[in-house]
Amino acid sequence: MSDSKNFSQSDDTRKLETTRRDFLEQSAVAAMAGLALARQAVAATPLAAQPAQYGGASRRAAASGTIDLVNLTIVEAAEKIRRKQLSPVELTQATLARIEALNPKLGAIITVSAEQAMDAARTAEREIQAGRYKGPLHGIPFVAKDTHYSKGIRTTAASPILKDFVPDFDATNITRLKNAGAILAGKANLPEFSFGGRTPGCQNPWDLSRNAGGSSGGSGSALGASLVLGALGGDTSGSIRNPASTNGCVGLKPTFGLVSRYGVVPISWTLDHLGPMAKTVEDTALLLNALAGYDAQDHFSANMRYPDFQRALRRSMKGVRVAYFAESEISGFHPDTKKAFFDSVKILEGLGARVQAITFSERMKAAGASHGIIRISEASAYHREFLRTRASEYKTVDSDVRTTVEAGSLLTVSQYMNAQRVRTIFMREMARSFDPFDVMLSPTMPAPADVEVQVPETFRNWWNLCGYPAVSLPCGFSTNPANLPIGLLVSAKPFQDATAMAVAFAYEQATDWHKRHPNL
Repeated sequence: MSDSKNFSQSDDTRKLETTRRDFLEQSAVAAMAGLALARQAVAATPLAAQPAQYGGASRRAAASGTIDLVNLTIVEAAEKIRRKQLSPVELTQATLARIEALNPKLGAIITVSAEQAMDAARTAEREIQAGRYKGPLHGIPFVAKDTHYSKGIRTTAASPILKDFVPDFDATNITRLKNAGAILAGKANLPEFSFGGRTPGCQNPWDLSRNAGGSSGGSGSALGASLVLGALGGDTSGSIRNPASTNGCVGLKPTFGLVSRYGVVPISWTLDHLGPMAKTVEDTALLLNALAGYDAQDHFSANMRYPDFQRALRRSMKGVRVAYFAESEISGFHPDTKKAFFDSVKILEGLGARVQAITFSERMKAAGASHGIIRISEASAYHREFLRTRASEYKTVDSDVRTTVEAGSLLTVSQYMNAQRVRTIFMREMARSFDPFDVMLSPTMPAPADVEVQVPETFRNWWNLCGYPAVSLPCGFSTNPANLPIGLLVSAKPFQDATAMAVAFAYEQATDWHKRHPNL
């Protein structure tokens, strides 16, 4: 099992000479709620009150707002925090300041939990100073898709129906990240109840005239714009991988059952997956180390051992068996997407992988259509009470949730069960297709953000239907239109998430697409 104790521990315990809590409690009693608190914390805390163990240059950078969040990864920030060269308070202040500056034009975050974040950052700093370093997520700010229950912070699912809902407990995944020392900075935007591949009001940082995708669009936009270093997303039909590709970051839909879904507003109990998003594959692996594992409160949770995903990244590609989608399967995809995809195949082949094109039977493609019936049938069950008592409160603009769940409620039990039988056929066909290979490669999206193409199948929901892991990472940029991210999807067999991520990591290390950033 993964264990945060495997990571490097802190230096010898040192007592704080002066704590920020003492100072802030005196100087910020009347502080405004929300982001104003974070701004006051930056301005009100003099350098003399900063713990002496943290480097002076880092303190001055934080106070002047010059911490380079754009080029900072979790791995890099974690090492600085471990060495006491960067304080969790400084990093959280810089994060909240960047959110305040850029979120108005991005619309990535619905609720900013500034006060709670600063409290958690001060706690993290005291723990680290006292020698209780928890590992590489300690002091790292993140956002969660606003379907994740968050104690004391409203959870809206971007719907008027839940606009005033404030849970009294955290979703398991938020709890696990908090237990690892991570800091919840806010709740990320999404289409109403996660229905759709676009997030209304959420812009793509690479081109603010384009959408960030969905349904985890806020998480993707926040990462693409370097508002935070990590994020939680949800994926029923590609909703982690879509915005990861569109916004130029990394997103993992893990194996069904690897990551708990407890405490999250659902769409479909048998199709929903929750997973991490970050700037790099290694950062994503760090998040997965904290998230993966059995949860008795999720009836589909798998009780099994799993590896340290970060350590499993570094493996040779020699002899790795790689299937890639043949030209005939993606013939309608955007030319820039196809070029970036086939160039990626060549790079992995150059690293020693054994590559082979793959096609799929019409029987398998037809069976894949069962996803739609299962999704809306199960969604209608969750929404039944809302439809009965609060139907008029659903959004009427940029949302088809009400009509979709009403349609789902009209499907019969027989239709639903037949769809599940067809799903079984699909899963058998997928297992047969996958058997000779270690991973499969495909484009994540058929085209860059907001570019329309006509294709019969995008393939993304296939991985929800069968429950196999799939990770999207940057593999290029478009030329027409210019400078929009393109994503590569690496999928693997059930509970071989480490294999998919190792291949993704090898590709990432051989390229520099992940090092590019939008000009904001």
